[in-house]
Amino acid sequence: MYRIAIPKGSLLNDSKAFLEKSGISFEWSDRKLLFETNVKDTQVLIVRPKDVAVYVEKGAADIGIVGSDVLEEHRYKTVTLRDLDYGHCTMVVAVPKDSKIKNLSSIPDYCKVATKFPNLARKFFGEQGIPIEIIELYGSIEIAPLTDLSEIIVDLVGTGKTLKENGLTQIETISRHSARLIANRVSWQLYHDRIMNFLNI
Repeated sequence: MYRIAIPKGSLLNDSKAFLEKSGISFEWSDRKLLFETNVKDTQVLIVRPKDVAVYVEKGAADIGIVGSDVLEEHRYKTVTLRDLDYGHCTMVVAVPKDSKIKNLSSIPDYCKVATKFPNLARKFFGEQGIPIEIIELYGSIEIAPLTDLSEIIVDLVGTGKTLKENGLTQIETISRHSARLIANRVSWQLYHDRIMNFLNI
């Protein structure tokens, strides 16, 4: 069975549309996670964004769609096939609007930074020569400075609306991200022609 993993959440609709353009469709139901498709012996599984690359790396899925932020944060052993040019977002450093921190040079040593991306945040601040304390969170990051859990956040933003609604302002851009098509290393060799044909690479 040939399996394609796509993520729940913000990338789901665009990922379904991408597969449909490639000739792969399935009957959607929000109660299912594994779907038969119109292509023989081909299934689509829908999992959490951070889990897509795990399924692909371990061979439970042959190819998958995942944000480049996830790939850079965890360094999975997969083959990145292409930038899909959707799901664009930016990883930023943000602070409360009334913070004394106005730019990178005004960040005090060992400042508390809340983030879902500890590895990327630690790398960025390390390159700037700024020692920090990482606080790793899994839910909404924006609330951390509002409750004095942290002074700074590092998070992904699309339009910036959520930052604004929570009284936060961006002081630095770390990196830009979008959806990527990835493949299991063995599958890329075994199903190379099939992947090229189905997904128009």
